Order: sequence, then structure tokens, then C-alpha cells
Amino acid sequence: MTKNFQAYLKLKKAGLEDKYVVIVKGRVVGKGRDIERILSIAKRRYPQETPLVAKIPSEEVLILW
Repeated sequence: MTKNFQAYLKLKKAGLEDKYVVIVKGRVVGKGRDIERILSIAKRRYPQETPLVAKIPSEEVLILW
């Protein structure tokens, strides 16, 4: 399991419903609704890294594993 994915699993998701989260090197580098802006900031700060991008689902979303 990657460092970014581990950080996502540990992330407190309360208050982030229906927002995007960008994680690089195990740290949240951006969160919000405008994914293009968040990704451009992450790519400027960490041009050599591949970010993990996730949308936090609302409580009503059913996720089947």
C-alpha cells in the first residue's frame, strides 16, 4: 500500500463530503471543489511526484467492495 493511500485511509473525512482531496508524499496538499486549481497547485509544488486524487463521497453514497 502506498504512502498516499495510507494517508487517505487515515484522513478525517468529516466536513469534506463531496470535495476533492489531493495527497502527495503522504500529506494533504489541497482540498476543495475545484479540482483543476488544486491539481495545478500540487503539480507546481511537486512536479516530480504523482498525486493521489480522491473525491470524498457524501454519507448517502453506497460503496460496494
